[in-house]
Amino acid sequence: MAGALVFIRGSRPASRPRIDVAGAVLGGLGVFLIVFGFAHAETAGWSAALTVGSLAAGVLLIAAFGLAERRVRFPLLPLRVILDRTRGGAYLSVGVAAVALFGAFLFLTYYLQTVKGYSPVTTGLAFLPMIGGLLVSANASSNVLLPRIGPRVLIASGLLTGAVAMAYLTQLSVTSSYATGVLPALILLGLGFGMILAPAINTATTGVRPQDSGVASALVNTMQQVGGSIGASALSTVAFTVSAALFALGAVLAFTLLPSRRQQAGRAATTPGTVSPAAGVGRGAPGASAATAGPDAMAGPAGVTCPASASTR
Repeated sequence: MAGALVFIRGSRPASRPRIDVAGAVLGGLGVFLIVFGFAHAETAGWSAALTVGSLAAGVLLIAAFGLAERRVRFPLLPLRVILDRTRGGAYLSVGVAAVALFGAFLFLTYYLQTVKGYSPVTTGLAFLPMIGGLLVSANASSNVLLPRIGPRVLIASGLLTGAVAMAYLTQLSVTSSYATGVLPALILLGLGFGMILAPAINTATTGVRPQDSGVASALVNTMQQVGGSIGASALSTVAFTVSAALFALGAVLAFTLLPSRRQQAGRAATTPGTVSPAAGVGRGAPGASAATAGPDAMAGPAGVTCPASASTR
């Protein structure tokens, strides 16, 4: 608070934009129905009328949201933000990674507590090596690797690292030990997600118009949170193999859509009046702050949320 009062200069826009009520309602309900449909499939099955109806209605509402955003004067989500190939690739990479990663959190929590008999506290501590890998990877990625190799190779490599970790987890059995069966995969997941999230935030906010910087940054966190919700609900009906396939798919999308180092540098240099490439993680740049995580998660670097252990029933 003291830093904000001393260093941040207050200002107001010349004209106050109106709240996009229609966009908020359509977008919020659409996302809710999609997540609910995936969650309902766990208990009622994929062919249940409520499952199919929720998913279909959710998709229709999201489509209606897209149409509405093209018509309103002050859209909640200006379509120019996501239709940009580079930013779209960054958002897809984060969303796909979150689906796979949070699905793994759920399965590993069940495995450690139900199969191995760990307490909730011990299970939470067992995830700490992943957080250590994420801290190292996120800082190295944003400060050292991103300026040298660009987002394409970096984010695609992080997704491939996650795919390897998920493939490793497919060999888990009742007799697997934590040290050899779980720990290596957790470290790889941390390293991989750190290579994805920090560069994705930087890429999603580079070259964006100043008036779009807030929504461009917020959408990264939205993709993370919504992807995590879908992953925790949808992957409850499948296994680690599907998570590995999702990571691999994300790597292909990232390598196809994201720019190389030279393209990213040219993109920032040729767009006047935009947020600079430094508007990424830990820079204090406008629009680059992460959204606050919910009460069941603790915030990590760059807004990444870490799994809360399942409570004892």
